Amino acid sequence: MSPRNDKKDRTYTILFIPAARERMKKLDVSHRWMMGAWISGSSFLALFFVFTGVALYLLHKENRMVELAHSSQHQKEEIVQIYGRLQEIHSRLLQLAHQEKKIRMILNSSAGTDSDALRGLGGPDALMAPSVLIQKGPNGMSELMEEMDHQLDSLRHGISDQEVSLVSLRNSIVRQRIRWAYTPSIWPVKGVLTSGFGWRSSPFGVGRDFHPGIDIAGPVGVPVVATAQGTVTFAGWDQGYGKSVRINNGNGFETLFGHLDQFVVYSGEKVNRGEVIGYLGNTGLSTGPHLHYEIFRDNVPINPTRYIIDY
Repeated sequence: MSPRNDKKDRTYTILFIPAARERMKKLDVSHRWMMGAWISGSSFLALFFVFTGVALYLLHKENRMVELAHSSQHQKEEIVQIYGRLQEIHSRLLQLAHQEKKIRMILNSSAGTDSDALRGLGGPDALMAPSVLIQKGPNGMSELMEEMDHQLDSLRHGISDQEVSLVSLRNSIVRQRIRWAYTPSIWPVKGVLTSGFGWRSSPFGVGRDFHPGIDIAGPVGVPVVATAQGTVTFAGWDQGYGKSVRINNGNGFETLFGHLDQFVVYSGEKVNRGEVIGYLGNTGLSTGPHLHYEIFRDNVPINPTRYIIDY
């Protein structure tokens, strides 16, 4: 390239030198055109880099927003799970209070605190479903978080009260452990409760009769255990209950186990709670394999489920 004059309107000649035996070519380019081309090229490159930078920035922002959306969804799911765990803890605390109340009823012991109230703690119906609240946006999230904070505070107070009450119950049990050992309080056999205590239609199809115990059905041969400490007063054949066992548990309690397939204790033997005394059967006046279980208090039949802790 060689200049032809020194003014702004000077032109430049561009020579294209071909290979041997070919004619040389030239191109005359003005100074203005050259400057315009240079400016245009520079502007294009600048715009290219600017747009590329903006595009990369927007792409990064979009990826970040997607990540934040996924993180937000994950956090919402964790909040729903935490809320569900709060409800599980609440239910377990209520079950614990129910078990304590049952034990106190058996021991005739008054509650040390108002553990049943659990400080007014709401149950699963106390609030709209958390998944629905989350869909309401920030207001719903705020409402859910406030409710969870309230429930945590209520659970903390409820657990504290329950601890105090259980300490009181433990002391009561220590004072009454001898009486407790003689109080029927567990299931006598594993099975299905098929008939409760009280009036019922006769299983033999004739009118109604009073059922002085409960019937627990199961396979023949399932172990039957003593429900409290005591002394066997009868182990033999009863016309109605077939092979049966009676245990004097003391403190006015007596228990009866009927329709046994066989018994493994003898009259006068001392037994402990949970000790096997026989096996479920279908002897006597029975319509199928089951255990007939009765509790007497001062010679009066009472509902056995009242004394079964985990009923």
